[in-house]
Amino acid sequence: MSIACPAAGTDLHTERLRHHPEGTLPVRSLFALALFTTLCACTSNNPDVALPQAGVSGPGGDELMQSVALDGRYIDSIRIAPEGWQERAPGQQVTITFEGLGLAQVKQFEIIIEAEPASAFALDDAVFTPQAPFITPFATGIQLGDDDTIRLGGASLAEVVSGNKTFGALTLTTKSGLGSLRNTSLRVTLISIGPSSNDRERYEGEDLRFGVQLN
Repeated sequence: MSIACPAAGTDLHTERLRHHPEGTLPVRSLFALALFTTLCACTSNNPDVALPQAGVSGPGGDELMQSVALDGRYIDSIRIAPEGWQERAPGQQVTITFEGLGLAQVKQFEIIIEAEPASAFALDDAVFTPQAPFITPFATGIQLGDDDTIRLGGASLAEVVSGNKTFGALTLTTKSGLGSLRNTSLRVTLISIGPSSNDRERYEGEDLRFGVQLN
């Protein structure tokens, strides 16, 4: 079962917080399906609340950075750990560990990643492993979009998360043709985070400039 959300605008100056509907579920499947519904909730037309502008630490230009200052209500910044993704040889695993800094009352998050080009990676074998207390209902921890985007997320059903916390690690394998490609990257195009499905901040668009450049 795959649920796709409609694309939103990419301008961080006008990006808005939207409310996400939440359905009722059978008791026996409440644990897993409630989490599935939460992570796959789409935006609605409820009143918007302006988000703060996201600022990226580091030099200008189109270079992808591994640290993004969001300055939101529920997160100060997000970063990619320095270990695990520097291996750039064909056929090797690449691991990207996402860490949230200055979290406040967080119970769920969603991240969408664009692989450029998708042919450089074995996307079908990609796995996201959330770190407790976050869990995911998906067997591999991810959903692949029709446009070869990687959608991952997690939710804490028992407690809110504040302070600094590792969200989890995405692991995928490069293909044999990586060596002949240029400008291969894994770019984050959406970060959604908050205490509930109807109270989340969304940061999206290429202006995030958040991700890793492999060659």
